[in-house]
Amino acid sequence: MAREFPSIVNFGSAFRFALEAEQAGADFAAAAGVLAPDDVWRDKLEELVCAHDDRVQKLMALRWQINEMTLEPLHGVDGTPFTAVLGAEPATSWPEAAAQLADVEDGIAGYHEAFVAQAQGVLAAQARSFSKAATQARDAASQLRAMLG
Repeated sequence: MAREFPSIVNFGSAFRFALEAEQAGADFAAAAGVLAPDDVWRDKLEELVCAHDDRVQKLMALRWQINEMTLEPLHGVDGTPFTAVLGAEPATSWPEAAAQLADVEDGIAGYHEAFVAQAQGVLAAQARSFSKAATQARDAASQLRAMLG
């Protein structure tokens, strides 16, 4: 499940990174779903797949909006700290897959938070969407860890 995460040089590449991160989250949740020990876990993981797919659609709409605007280069957002966890191969056993997914959710949230910190002044409305996505990912990570015990 190798993913190509772009270097972040402008708002377009920042959005591409976010899309890759969300798609990675959906892939990790789907892979963990195959290993899930029961229906409670399978339902939770399917819910996460749907949440990531929904956020991909929302981010694509936001990206279209900013493509209509002229924006300066984006400095200060570095995706490198997130690529190791987001680009890893899925765990092949349970409960490692669920623990890995919790780390992936935290990585997605961390990226969204880093983007918001740099883009809030320029893209206030879009930054709110990233903040919401970060909160959702952090909540998902907490729920997964709580379910793991």
